Amino acid sequence: MKLSCHCGAVHIEIDKQPESLTSCNCSICNRYGALWGYYQPNEVSLTIKGPEISKYSWGEKSINFCFCSECGCVTHYESNSKKYEPRTAVNFRMAEPSAIETLRIRKFDGAD
Repeated sequence: MKLSCHCGAVHIEIDKQPESLTSCNCSICNRYGALWGYYQPNEVSLTIKGPEISKYSWGEKSINFCFCSECGCVTHYESNSKKYEPRTAVNFRMAEPSAIETLRIRKFDGAD
């Protein structure tokens, strides 16, 4: 699968479609409106054709949210805590709608 931000500066390629996507209602995911698909870091290929991506971390700082410095799209997040297994979550809102229309969306209560 190939996904990209709005301006095309950030491209993400993954070999397999996730079994489901996660819609989280925590204070930041709710604002981003992301649909997350989870992968091991080595399963995600990231290509940046413009300025470096920007990162934002808050709270316990266990996750770096990454976004395009040009158009502002949230592209993925990376875990950066030794407490958790390394993973990369890809924002599938960057995929064509037809590519994800059949995927189950799991609701996660991250606000609680």
